[in-house]
Amino acid sequence: MQHIDDETLALLALGEDVLDDDARAHLSSCPECADAVARLARVVDAFDGADAADELVAPDAAVWSRIQAELGLTSATAAPPVVAPAAVTDAPTVPTLPRDAAGTGAEAPDSTTGATGTAVVVPLASRRRRVWVPVAAAAAAALVVGGVGGILWERREVEPPETTVASATLDPLPDWQGASGDARVEERPDGRRQVVVTVDAPVPEGTYREVWLLAEDLSGLVSLGVLDGTEGRFDVPDGLDLAEFPVVDVSEEHFDGDPSHSGDSVVRGPLDV
Repeated sequence: MQHIDDETLALLALGEDVLDDDARAHLSSCPECADAVARLARVVDAFDGADAADELVAPDAAVWSRIQAELGLTSATAAPPVVAPAAVTDAPTVPTLPRDAAGTGAEAPDSTTGATGTAVVVPLASRRRRVWVPVAAAAAAALVVGGVGGILWERREVEPPETTVASATLDPLPDWQGASGDARVEERPDGRRQVVVTVDAPVPEGTYREVWLLAEDLSGLVSLGVLDGTEGRFDVPDGLDLAEFPVVDVSEEHFDGDPSHSGDSVVRGPLDV
């Protein structure tokens, strides 16, 4: 049997008996559905009493300022007043209908018939309120998530982007005619630097690519890391002077346990530092 649908799970969490024998057997043997009911029930418990008249607190003036800015309102637009919630009664007055007006014509008393022979209209307000509790909770959660996402996006937009401070064209070495690549050095506002490398060249089976910074006379080198795929981003070690190691080199390496440069460079080029 397939899993119980969300609407039925919500009704179960509200205490409604809406399952047939097959669905009840599935619920008793399915941890996923049982967990979903338990989680919905906790939401219902958390929002039980949501109709209580809570005291509203006026928000800080900065909140209305943010709303004005977001909606493009003028500064002269007054903030809306804080209105106290209306008192909620436990149940509305129960209206009655004469038996004849109801069109039943039946005289036998039942649980919904008053002593005067009138049919009682059972109020549905209580059940409607409880059915809407999970919906209200979901709506509140969506507003919270949307608000947080908007703040994070706003921060992302105002954060200064990286600045390219150097670049290089990576030319193929004699044994790698047809290969190509490029590199650039990006610097963030906090001073952190990264080398972004792109290489277009086949990778023979059993080999991998490693990115290096070399001294101009090839007398020294610093490994930045393994290039996985055609493009990679590598942190420049703090304190490393790119003027002393201005050449970007990408080598072909073998899985031989030797961490040193293989001597087989695929592409190489100097940064314009």
